[in-house]
Amino acid sequence: MENDSRHVLNAPPVILTVAGSDCSSGAGLQTDLKTAHNLGVYALTAVTCVVSEIPGQVRGIQEIETGLVADQVRLCLSSFPVKAIKTGMLYSPPIVNVLAAELYEWKLPLVVDPVMIATAGTPLMRKEAIEVYESELFPLATLLTPNLDEAAALLDGAPITSPDQLKDAASEMVYRYKCAVLLKGGHLDGVCRDVLIDSEGKTYEWARPKLQGVYTHGTGCTLSAAITASLAKGMPLALAVETGLDFVYKAIANYHRWLTPQQIDALNV
Repeated sequence: MENDSRHVLNAPPVILTVAGSDCSSGAGLQTDLKTAHNLGVYALTAVTCVVSEIPGQVRGIQEIETGLVADQVRLCLSSFPVKAIKTGMLYSPPIVNVLAAELYEWKLPLVVDPVMIATAGTPLMRKEAIEVYESELFPLATLLTPNLDEAAALLDGAPITSPDQLKDAASEMVYRYKCAVLLKGGHLDGVCRDVLIDSEGKTYEWARPKLQGVYTHGTGCTLSAAITASLAKGMPLALAVETGLDFVYKAIANYHRWLTPQQIDALNV
C-alpha cells in the first residue's frame, strides 16, 4: 500500500513518530517534534504511552489502549503524505503487535529505535516485548538504532564494553534481523564511536570527542527522529545517519541547563 497523492502547496516532508510522551519534553514525542521542526520536516504523532519523567527520574508509565494506538497510526497514514516513520517507546507486546499489523502494508522507510531502558536506568519496555519486536517489527525495519544496553539485550545479554566490539555486534544484528543497524557507542569510555552497517554489509564509522559535564536524556530519540526526517527528504541512508549524528552532537553541545532555586540563591548571596 502507498500513501495517497494529496499534497499541500509548498508543504514540508511529513514523518510519523510512534512513541511515548515525555512530560519534560527531553525525549519521546516531544523531542521528535522539535527535531523534525528544526530540520524542516512536519511530524505526525501516535502516542503509545504517557510517561511521568524528568532527566534522571522516571516516576510513572501509563500505556495507551492498543485500539487507539492503531487508530492514530491508521488515520495519520491514510490522511497525510508520510515519507518515513520512526518508532520509539512501544513498551508492551500488544502495542508492538498492533503497530506491526498497521505498518505491514505500507512500503515506507522505517527507523526502529528499540527503546528499552531510560537514561535513569528504568525499564521502558516489558521484557516479554523483546521477542515480539524481533518477530513482528524488526522484519519491517529499514534501520535499527540500538544503544549499547539495548544491543546487549538483543544479543542475549552479551555486554559491549570496547570500541572493538561495536562492529562485530552491529554485524551480528544485521545478520539476525536483515536490515541496517546503527550501533551507538556514545556510552563507551573515550571518544564517541558509532557504527553503521547497511543491509548489504557496507560499514561506516564515526568518531567524535566526548563532551564532558553534560547530563541529558532523549539523545537516542533525537537521533532516530533526525535520521527519519533526513530519509523523508530523500537522503540516502548513510548520509541521513551522518546528518543525524551531527545534529545530535550539536544539540548536546548546546543543551539547556536550568539552575535550581538553591543555586540561584547562592548566586544572589
